[in-house]
Amino acid sequence: MNANLLQKKNIHRSISQHYLLAVLIIALLSTAAYYTLGSALSDSDSTAYIVNLSGRQRMLSQHIALDAHRFYAEKSFNDQANDELVSLMKKNINDMEKSNRQLSSGLLSENRVIDLSMSIRDMYFGKMNIYDRVSKYLEISKKLLSSTNNQEALASIRVIDSTSEQLLKDLNTIVNQYQLEGEARLETIEKLELLVWLTTLIVIFLEVLLIFRPMVSLVIAAQRAQTNTMDNLEEIVESRTLKLELANQKLKEIAIHDPLTKLRNRLTLEADVESLMSTSKLHNIPFAFCMIDIDWFKKVNDTYGHLAGDYILKEIALLFKEFIRESDHLYRAGGEEFVLVLNRVNFEEALAKLEKLRQTVQEHHFDYKGQHIALTISAGLYHSNQFTLSRVHDVILTADKALYMAKNNGRNCIQKAQSEDFSYSTNEKCKQSAIGT
Repeated sequence: MNANLLQKKNIHRSISQHYLLAVLIIALLSTAAYYTLGSALSDSDSTAYIVNLSGRQRMLSQHIALDAHRFYAEKSFNDQANDELVSLMKKNINDMEKSNRQLSSGLLSENRVIDLSMSIRDMYFGKMNIYDRVSKYLEISKKLLSSTNNQEALASIRVIDSTSEQLLKDLNTIVNQYQLEGEARLETIEKLELLVWLTTLIVIFLEVLLIFRPMVSLVIAAQRAQTNTMDNLEEIVESRTLKLELANQKLKEIAIHDPLTKLRNRLTLEADVESLMSTSKLHNIPFAFCMIDIDWFKKVNDTYGHLAGDYILKEIALLFKEFIRESDHLYRAGGEEFVLVLNRVNFEEALAKLEKLRQTVQEHHFDYKGQHIALTISAGLYHSNQFTLSRVHDVILTADKALYMAKNNGRNCIQKAQSEDFSYSTNEKCKQSAIGT
């Protein structure tokens, strides 16, 4: 009896030790899986941030090019650019300088530092030498702002024009590289999930074979524990997979949409318009490209605050959405500037639609915290049937020049882009002013 009792105690002790060992292994494995996947998800957030930041740097390079042409145009017409344009251009230059420092160093903020890949470092400091080229591009832009005569300004404009397009392509290459590396990280996370899952299965199998098998009296309990463990692990894997899918979807949404108005941003604008131009040329389908700007928007921010400005932008975006069809596209190009692309529409229809939109905004009651804010818009319209342009950049620049003329001719009107000059508008004030020029 004593020998049997001692044997039972030894067996019980051995089983208990094996059982505790099995539990300890599972706990360590679960903890390692938790921290590994948590670290991987944190890395995906940083990837989303840096892709968005690099996309913004690419967008700023074109903003600065457009600002430079506006500055030169105003300086040519008025001998001096308005303070609002100068302030906007300085802000874009400062933002791009900051982005260039962050992206080239990996120091995104005081609490967020990433290791740059060799490919990215080579793009910034190697053969492409993006860091120095961006710095020189910004120096030329600053030189343009400080120019004292048209000859100096024209020289700076020519340098900007000769470098901006290639710089945009190279910045786009960097954005694509960041996206590829982000996708590679997501693939690594998926592999980590599979590895954790397989490791868990292997460990459980070994425990059943080497630890739980001698535990005859606890076989049923052990099987139930195994089933519960498997269910919990599957839930963890499914939960992590869902989070990864949501993070990937959020990454794509952040990259192509404006967070305030939920409209598409400028990131896909040029590619969309280029595709539309190709279709238009191939099938002889007309389209209209419209640059729209809220008049005196800075005064709204200065008078009512930036929260009121955000309210106006969202309200304007809702108004614009009511006027577009499924085949049309609406973008927030930046600040108070919007782009409306109308597909399969003749010139008269496009002009009528824009005029109705202008009247709707003028008559709309923008009420912010009990205060009525009166607003108008100005627009520059390019239509493919009026004259043909072969490059997206030319379409954007032509519509932007028309917008500039609309604002210069009194605002609250629509200006048609022309190949020679700008002599057409949809209200008398703009007509008279345009004829006078």
